Amino acid sequence: MQWQEGQDGRERRYRERIFPGWWLWLAVFGFVAMVAIAYGYAFGSGAGWLVAAAGALLAAGVLLSTQLAVQVDDQVLRVGRARLPLRWVGRVVPLDAELSREARSTRLDPRAHLALRTSRCDTSVIVEVTDPDDPHPYWLFSAKDPDKLATVLREAVELDEARPPQGALGNVGNEDN
Repeated sequence: MQWQEGQDGRERRYRERIFPGWWLWLAVFGFVAMVAIAYGYAFGSGAGWLVAAAGALLAAGVLLSTQLAVQVDDQVLRVGRARLPLRWVGRVVPLDAELSREARSTRLDPRAHLALRTSRCDTSVIVEVTDPDDPHPYWLFSAKDPDKLATVLREAVELDEARPPQGALGNVGNEDN
């Protein structure tokens, strides 16, 4: 199967989700509670409870939509909504907390593609992009288990390189040749 832009592969090899940190949930729901109390004081307890319920649902939806999904399948590396075909994956380097902090501060290339959730996850992975037409020299993104992700990604790239391109075998078995 030939990869097309915006398409995931069929065989998932790795997936993780990084949600916002607990303190962000606390801050958002604290703000919702303050607004609900203000509305309850001004317009009655019914209005306050209505604002609390609606605000809590809206806040939960927004916070859940900001999660970072990292996925490796048989054709692409997907980080959030961005996709990188495995054929353009170069070196893969897992980073511990200290190296991650350094990579996103003093050694950061401003052209890099970033997907960081440092409130919940202080480790990350750097993936070199070998596509000459891509403006990003590398991707730097958060990962809960960077060593495992790097191993799975390297194996997926090796399998992708070993797969013959579609149509490379020609019409084998077709007697009309």
